[in-house]
Amino acid sequence: MTTHSLTSHSPQHRLAEFVGAPLSQLPTPALLVERTVLERNITRMALVAERAEVALRPHWKTTKCLEVARMQRDAGAIGFTCATALEAETLVGAGHTDVFWAFPPIGRDRVETAVRLNEVARVIVGLDSFGAASELARVAHERGVVVPVRIEVDTGLGRTGTEPGAVADLAERIAGMPGIAVEGVFTHEGQLARLGAAPEERSTAGRRVGAVLVEAADAVRARGIAVASVSVGSTPGASSAPMVPGVNEMRPGTYVYGDDNQLWLQVIDEADCALSVLARVVSVERGQTLIVDAGLKAMSGDGSARGDGRFGSLPASPATLSAAHEEHGFLIDAGALQLGELVRIRPNHACGTVNMHSVVWVVEDERVVDAWPIVARR
Repeated sequence: MTTHSLTSHSPQHRLAEFVGAPLSQLPTPALLVERTVLERNITRMALVAERAEVALRPHWKTTKCLEVARMQRDAGAIGFTCATALEAETLVGAGHTDVFWAFPPIGRDRVETAVRLNEVARVIVGLDSFGAASELARVAHERGVVVPVRIEVDTGLGRTGTEPGAVADLAERIAGMPGIAVEGVFTHEGQLARLGAAPEERSTAGRRVGAVLVEAADAVRARGIAVASVSVGSTPGASSAPMVPGVNEMRPGTYVYGDDNQLWLQVIDEADCALSVLARVVSVERGQTLIVDAGLKAMSGDGSARGDGRFGSLPASPATLSAAHEEHGFLIDAGALQLGELVRIRPNHACGTVNMHSVVWVVEDERVVDAWPIVARR
């Protein structure tokens, strides 16, 4: 019998040792993705975009996996959205030359990266202030580069973003700056998740987001500035915000893997959850509470949309990961699991969980069929 071992720093060629092996031979905790569910999720969202007649630009922070990016491009994605400098560099380095970096270019590293990448690719940069545009424009002009930018509109999330009524003024102030070109407007309608398991209310709110963004774009155009992109972005809003006439791009991310939060929000069904963390019961000394080897370092600290503090749940089971230390997870309502048994835990938030792992194991019929590196983890 072959003995397998793996650490987070193992070279790529070691991953091949597990391909073809049953899940029981994987070291735990291990991040798993069901290939058939992943493929179905990718196809389904591509069809949503096609029916809405909008471009699909998935947010790559969910997977940080170039293999998944290739699958999304093959299904019709026009390019990708990213959040960090390293994600942008990795995507461009892998040959993806149409990238939207949806984060304010504040700080020397971000500005330098945005300008440098635009020397070899089209990397649109999101911003929400005159100050953010000024430094980017100065450095880009010095290098003889024009960086396309999108103005972020706060449609209710209350994070970054310009108030809708101030977007046209900002666009007019920065439109004449050498070194940048106003390419469009965008928003992240993450506030839709706050509505909880209320699909009709969320749909109405999502359409309102789309309408606010289109109105902001029209106000910019009325100043003589031609904005090409009107871009919305979230998985909870994917069936509503992109359907508003005038919106022409959508940027969902979590849809590709699914997670416990999206399931609870009734955005997806349980069968759409492709991602799980394989864990092993390592202690049964606490009675009804079992200890597994998937803690914060395997699940991340992202909270549950339910607001109940859980870190994840077991599919088709009342069991939940109710608490977590770094290496220990506290599993409750798990029945009569025995010491050493394996469980699959559906994480609260796919994006945060993925960032905790260096590889995702691709599985079919309880066997490992591939191993994909997770990159740009910073």
